[in-house]
Amino acid sequence: MCIVDFVQLFQLNLSNNKFGQKIPKEIGRITQVNVLDLSYNLLVGGIPPQLANLKVLVNLNLSHNGLSGRIPRELETLTGLQDVVLSYNELEGPILNNKAFINASLEGNKGLCGNVAGLDPCEMSSSVVKEYSMAKGRKLILITVLPVMGALILLCVFVVVLVLCDKRRRVRDVERRDDGWLSITMLDGKTLYRDILNATEEFDAKFCIGHGGHGSFYKIDLPSLGNIAVKRLHSSFQNTHPKIFMNEVRALAGIKHRNIVNLYGYCSNAQNSFFVYEYVERGSLSSILSNEVESKKLDWLKRVNIIKGVAFALSYMHQDSSPPIVHRDISSSNVLLDSEYEARVADFGIAKILKPDSTNRTALAGTYGYVAPDKF
Repeated sequence: MCIVDFVQLFQLNLSNNKFGQKIPKEIGRITQVNVLDLSYNLLVGGIPPQLANLKVLVNLNLSHNGLSGRIPRELETLTGLQDVVLSYNELEGPILNNKAFINASLEGNKGLCGNVAGLDPCEMSSSVVKEYSMAKGRKLILITVLPVMGALILLCVFVVVLVLCDKRRRVRDVERRDDGWLSITMLDGKTLYRDILNATEEFDAKFCIGHGGHGSFYKIDLPSLGNIAVKRLHSSFQNTHPKIFMNEVRALAGIKHRNIVNLYGYCSNAQNSFFVYEYVERGSLSSILSNEVESKKLDWLKRVNIIKGVAFALSYMHQDSSPPIVHRDISSSNVLLDSEYEARVADFGIAKILKPDSTNRTALAGTYGYVAPDKF
């Protein structure tokens, strides 16, 4: 089985064939794949640790093969995994400390062990016990011989951290006083603010690419970020709905997911209030569906992939984001599509950030025609 470098491949399903030999390590180069299904083949050897390079992998199915050896510890880093099927192989050793592997389908592997229902607990071998004892002895020596040195090192680190935190706080205060720019990127906020004003000639109408209920949209090409989209809020809306502005900031500031629009930064001062997003080439799903020519390009495969992308985004917000986020306005106008028709959920203005340790209730909200009913 030969794997070509399909860097833009999203799904790879080679199940129900008679592929033999080992899983090629080159499969780790398909970094955009989110579904990998190699089940019901004749694959042998170990699971390649290069699968850890598939950072956006969601579904992994390697069942009904002849795979052997341990599950590579490198796969613990795949925090986006949701569904793992490894049943009916010859795998052995402990289960990874990863939610997806703990809840995986593992039947038919007699050598696996761990604190999982249906598996025997793992026993430490003599070599592991010896290594553990030696490590414990070395640790005891360090604790007894070097306590003073350790305390001095910790004190120095603590002082350095305090100095750096104070410096960052003072820099942020200067930025707020000067122009109101509050950047959440590694770029200099004030410089980016000036670049945006210069590129749009202070938001001249000829650079506008669209209008929404809350503001106008501009496409800008900057050397530091490439193509970006700027959503400038109407001054009247910002004055009457400041909470909606900050909701979007709080919701997107800590999110990093391939199906959620990227927020680079935002500005709120007396002259301008705007968001800086990644530029999503094809615009909203609503605009494409309302265009007879463009809508015909959306075959069923593309439509299913769009639905899956939105579902992945919602799953991330509800289960993997900390704290969880409820969007409350998923509509075709708030789903953007990139050049490959991959979905990006946008517009978090009325999103609600949940408190994990308390009861959360929310009023009816959303776009008419899409909002969930409040009565059944």
